[in-house]
Amino acid sequence: MKHVEINDKEILLTNVDGRIWAVDDRCGHMSAPLSKGTLKGNSVECPLHHARFDVTTGRTLKEGHHSGVSGAVVSITKLGVILEGVKTYDLKTYAVVIDGDMIKVQID
Repeated sequence: MKHVEINDKEILLTNVDGRIWAVDDRCGHMSAPLSKGTLKGNSVECPLHHARFDVTTGRTLKEGHHSGVSGAVVSITKLGVILEGVKTYDLKTYAVVIDGDMIKVQID
């Protein structure tokens, strides 16, 4: 996996079975950098809330969660309740063209 910035967009490049895929590098749940996560096959896992996304389609495979929030502090508890309502959105995908030793990403 590799993080790149193109025209102020943060893009995650992945190599899945020899093919390069490009998606947004920000988690569709809490905006964490997916390039800091883990890639297994075509699934990237967010390092912050463990949401998973298919890098070939951008589709959400698993919603993010906040299981580490405890009731020890009232403000943390309220934050946990609010965060549980945060939806996980699919990632935007980008067309990739390999031109010699260059990877070209089409940004709309």
